[in-house]
Amino acid sequence: MNIAALPRPTQGRDHRVDFWRGIALVMIFINHIPGNLYENFTSRNFGFSDAAELFVFLAGFASAYAYGRLFLGGHRLVATLKAWRRAGVLFLVQAMLTLFAIGISCWGALVLGQGELLTRIGLASFNSAPIETMVGFATLGHQLGYVNILPMYAAMLFMLPALLFLARIDLRLMLGGSIAVWLLAGIFSIDMPNYPLPGGWFFNPFSWQLIFAFGLFCGFRRIERGYSVAFKPWLMALAGVYAMIAFLTVRFQLWSWWGALPFPTLLTGFDKTYVSLPRLLHVLAVVYIFANAAAASPLASIRRENPFAMLGRHSLPVFATGTVLSLFAQVFKFDAQPHFLFDTLIIAAGITLQFTLARYLDWWGVAQKVALGAKAERPIDPTRAAVPAESRPMAARAGIYGSQVSPNKILAR
Repeated sequence: MNIAALPRPTQGRDHRVDFWRGIALVMIFINHIPGNLYENFTSRNFGFSDAAELFVFLAGFASAYAYGRLFLGGHRLVATLKAWRRAGVLFLVQAMLTLFAIGISCWGALVLGQGELLTRIGLASFNSAPIETMVGFATLGHQLGYVNILPMYAAMLFMLPALLFLARIDLRLMLGGSIAVWLLAGIFSIDMPNYPLPGGWFFNPFSWQLIFAFGLFCGFRRIERGYSVAFKPWLMALAGVYAMIAFLTVRFQLWSWWGALPFPTLLTGFDKTYVSLPRLLHVLAVVYIFANAAAASPLASIRRENPFAMLGRHSLPVFATGTVLSLFAQVFKFDAQPHFLFDTLIIAAGITLQFTLARYLDWWGVAQKVALGAKAERPIDPTRAAVPAESRPMAARAGIYGSQVSPNKILAR
């Protein structure tokens, strides 16, 4: 199968991807404020997987469009550098969020007089061994709680060229290789080191890459055929039954039933670090159900103007802002019990700010295009154009006060 030879899809951007990414961002924000009333209504209360699995799957799906077509079209180096550049941006955002997490916790300890705030979210190591922990922060070895998903996502982007190389041969080979890495990581407990503490990353990239790879696989399938997995009544029924089993397990705490099965923990457990099979199957089942929503359903035709799609289009700045807001909210709710009015105000204020940011970024993108279009259509001043280059001041010719060289010419050099 030669995906690179396929024509570019004519259906345009699938706003459903942005919509569900926006939904995941809202749920992540709510879940990052422990003890609030509304965390009881996020997806993790209705099945084995949560918003993080959905977000990583959608990231893989989008990567097929953002990097995959470029890579398989012969521009392998450009696609690789583009993915790694994005990983570098994630590293910088991770460093910023870590600094905010430390600063907000210290501020909360000063304001509330609660030194216990400096022992939460993994800050105890920073207090006892600050030099070693700072090395851990800089190398992504030590990650604070609620600020630990971006390193895994950056690792996905570093692994992406290898996945795309296999996909260039055959998509099934890519998926098989990803499954093999997932199995090896789960069986032999392979993970990135968590320096200076023992153990590894909470979001193990060698395990989570399988969710990313499934998203990448579905993205390529949609590019090729217009759909990821064909609708089949028996498959929809199977996905629905499994989703219901997951719901009943969570709702009635039936975890022991799964533990009684004579299989390894990787196949019957619910470990998030190594993405146990029940979690993986659950996110795939949920995605299949919602991806095949009835044509008359509002979920089947998401428009660009949808507020959650707007959030999803700007996932990184919205996620970073939501993380900072959730850290402040953790200080405000320090050891407080769920309270309807207080929790409603905090959640509503945080989500409103994230929507406001996304709306601003949408406006800013349009405003830039309008400004560039107006500049391109501006008539040339004939008196200025008639001045010979040698009669202009040397500084102007050298570009000290602002170059007049076209960006296209710069790129062509």
